Amino acid sequence: MILVASLAKTMLGRFRKTRERIVARVRQINQTTESDVLAAGRHVQRVVEIAGRHIARLRDILAGPVGDEDSDLARAIRSQADHVRQHTQTVAKAVAEHATQVSAVSEQVRSITAAAREIERLNAAARVLSINARIEASRSSGSAVFSTIANEMQQLSKAIASANKTVYDLANTMEKAVPQLVRQNHHLAHVVESFALEARERIEAVDRRVAELRTAVGTTLAESDNALAEVVSESHAALSKLQFQDVCAQSLLQIDGWLADLSRQLAGDFGVEPGHGDIPPEVHPTVTNDDVEVNRTEAGEVMLF
Repeated sequence: MILVASLAKTMLGRFRKTRERIVARVRQINQTTESDVLAAGRHVQRVVEIAGRHIARLRDILAGPVGDEDSDLARAIRSQADHVRQHTQTVAKAVAEHATQVSAVSEQVRSITAAAREIERLNAAARVLSINARIEASRSSGSAVFSTIANEMQQLSKAIASANKTVYDLANTMEKAVPQLVRQNHHLAHVVESFALEARERIEAVDRRVAELRTAVGTTLAESDNALAEVVSESHAALSKLQFQDVCAQSLLQIDGWLADLSRQLAGDFGVEPGHGDIPPEVHPTVTNDDVEVNRTEAGEVMLF
């Protein structure tokens, strides 16, 4: 009987040491997993923060210059478009006014040419009168008077002929130059009209591209917000899953209770009353069910965001 009691004491002592080693190893593993789980949680939180800052920065970069109709870029585009429209209208108006003036000059040139022909006709009549005056001077007793008048008329006729020739030459020159001005004016009007049409098309194209870009930016930002929401949601889910570390840790510590019960049962089987320290009190984990089943759907949600 003494031998059995001694053997029982020896077995209980070895069992106690084994329990101590098991509990120490479980605590070590639990500490390691807890540290790693917390580190994983911090990394997940870091991912969410980086994604949030990136999307916020993307919104500042895109939404301001492009997405906002009152942004500097939008105002610059509108200002440039308005400037081109106003300048085109001003040039077109100036060309139209110039065309009107050229047409008026053309009419005046024709009038000058007609006046020069009329002056030439009158000058021819004046020469006839001068010849008649000379004839009358030869017949009349006042030949000196008629002769003087005839000479003056002849001199006047020459002066008129000279001036008329200058006017006529100038009229001819202008008559040749004005049609060229008219053709150039028509060409300039066509160029201005083509430029105005092309500028209007380009401005409309820019407006369409800006609208498309604004839509694309809005879509991108909406997708970014959705992506961030999904990242946050998945991070919640990941962190919630990590909460099972504590459940697992408590479940592992429950093994020590089983071993303590086994030690008491062995002592009872051998009929030995355990002494003080032979069966240390078991660790009391939060989870006390003998059959622990980890239910992942009831782990709760982590409030880190």
